[in-house]
Amino acid sequence: MNATLEALIRLAPPPAQPPTGDWEPVETALHRELPADYKALVDTYGSGAFCGYIELLVPTDVRKAYDIVAYNDGRSDFAAEIWEEEDEQPEEFSDDLGYELIAWAKTIDGDTLNWLAHPDQKPASWRTLLVSRDVTEAWEHYDTPAPAVLLGLLTGDIASGIVVPDRTHVTFEAYA
Repeated sequence: MNATLEALIRLAPPPAQPPTGDWEPVETALHRELPADYKALVDTYGSGAFCGYIELLVPTDVRKAYDIVAYNDGRSDFAAEIWEEEDEQPEEFSDDLGYELIAWAKTIDGDTLNWLAHPDQKPASWRTLLVSRDVTEAWEHYDTPAPAVLLGLLTGDIASGIVVPDRTHVTFEAYA
């Protein structure tokens, strides 16, 4: 277990028996390996929300709203098409640089926490892109792994203008 996950566990204890997911079909469906630290995060917490606000996307959730494969089906193409029509867009989507947007969590407001995945990069090096519910409205880049971004948002070390959890009582609520 890495230091970031240990810090998250101290901040917001996980459920005693989180459901474990099978990552092989997920990675097959998404056509890529996912970052090991994120798989460890999901294997520790399972389906649920931090602060009743940031909801993890997980393998094979019975509710498609939280299933990482179902949620991401066509998402990157949709965002690229919208950004293609805009004057401003994340630089990675300029000139078809080959980046793919893969959501790993979402907020109850419809904002998303995403990887900027590139086939030439190892998953551990993917950047995080926070995107507002209106993809043309706002986005923020972070050069740290997904669990570190999550920890920073929950502790206030990352001051996002998009993802703003209520940090008065940081908890994790598992979805049954």
